[in-house]
Amino acid sequence: MFRTKDFILMDVCNTKGKKIGFIKDILIDFNRGEVKGFAISSYKLFQGTICVLKENIVSFNKTMVISKYNSNKYFKFSDMRSMDIINKSGDIVGMMEDILFHEFTFKIYGVIVSTGFVKNLISGKKVFLIKNMILGEESILYYKDNSKIDLISIPHKLFTEVGQHEKSI
Repeated sequence: MFRTKDFILMDVCNTKGKKIGFIKDILIDFNRGEVKGFAISSYKLFQGTICVLKENIVSFNKTMVISKYNSNKYFKFSDMRSMDIINKSGDIVGMMEDILFHEFTFKIYGVIVSTGFVKNLISGKKVFLIKNMILGEESILYYKDNSKIDLISIPHKLFTEVGQHEKSI
């Protein structure tokens, strides 16, 4: 699984090895639940932002190699980052922070939701499946299905366990 931060600031080159720019955003089709491509900040002074679709990506590791790009306008992750996520009752359950997508198919599986700085430290960030969400103009509706599984991101537990382990040595 990848997150947006795995790609932001990654260098982009063409197939001849010439540096074109760096990734500054991710292009998203929220209704289909997929990453369409990437917005590139060009190194050319007056070119501005260019876009590369996933079918034009030759390879990526530390650098992305692309075959072609365009200047079309697409919906970007930055357009919905920090949007409030509300439940069916209209209560705010958190704020959009990041997305999780498959490394080969670029299908979006979920979103990472921040519930507030203190609450993130205490109980972790939440992970909502994209199939349970509807994108609105000002917020995102989360309608939880009837499953009894709640997903959370709790990296702070690792630090707690390491700290406890170190104290017992």
